[in-house]
Amino acid sequence: MQKPAPEITKQSEPFWQACKDGRLLIMNCKHCGRPFFYPRRSCPSCWSEEVEWIESKGTGTIWTLSEVAISLWGDAWEDTVPYTVAVIDLDEGVRMASRLVGNSGWKIGDRVHVSFQPGENDVVMPYFTAAG
Repeated sequence: MQKPAPEITKQSEPFWQACKDGRLLIMNCKHCGRPFFYPRRSCPSCWSEEVEWIESKGTGTIWTLSEVAISLWGDAWEDTVPYTVAVIDLDEGVRMASRLVGNSGWKIGDRVHVSFQPGENDVVMPYFTAAG
């Protein structure tokens, strides 16, 4: 059974292409200078449509996390549990939800960096692993 992949839209396509290239992109407002994430047409701070993609360092700190022990998405996901989801405070000042990989015993405040992992339908996912 195939797992669903993220929906790639015209707005998010540069983000997903950069993930395939091993780069993490976030958006930045040219008008007020504030970075933001998730991809959208206008700045959530000033509503300007003068936005651009910028490359993130891909490093940050765990703001919150949760251990997932059962598949909430049906049989296709049974082989993925248990796993850890987290909200990461990227060093650029934006928060990003993702998955933590390659470690256990995660805690709030741990430093992490992006790790690109193959996903469904040739989509590369930006997950996070322990920094250092």
